[in-house]
Amino acid sequence: MNFERIIFRSWFYLRVGYGTYIAFLIGFVSNIIVIYKLAIADTSLVSVFPHLTEFTAVAIVIASPISVIIGLFHMRRTAAFAADASVSTEANPYVYKIVPGKEREVTVPLSILTARVLLKLAGDKLTAEEKQELEGVLAKADKLLLGQSVGLRK
Repeated sequence: MNFERIIFRSWFYLRVGYGTYIAFLIGFVSNIIVIYKLAIADTSLVSVFPHLTEFTAVAIVIASPISVIIGLFHMRRTAAFAADASVSTEANPYVYKIVPGKEREVTVPLSILTARVLLKLAGDKLTAEEKQELEGVLAKADKLLLGQSVGLRK
């Protein structure tokens, strides 16, 4: 693995780890402390929550199921997740190219070979349109094997 690849992979892992876990925990703890100080500690609610620990436990018990429901709603009921997935898919170069590994080395070459054998076996049984369509698909597969991309990026 070359040095540049290690650097970029490390940068990706840093962003995922920090953004998903560390920043979340820091943000959650900060919010609990600030809410307790501003809304509880200096008000009459201090009799309900005399300590930060009790407020934190109640906040976690209430916020967790609400967050799960909101997350489920986001994933299943809104167009936000679908739009995010669509943009991520369009930005992914492997949507338009062959993924390195078994797809490049086995799957696509085997599909091409199978299609060529079927083309030979079919002989004159294919219509001119079917033969032209199959040859067009084979040409695209050959482009993919050469490392080129197919399809239209939006």
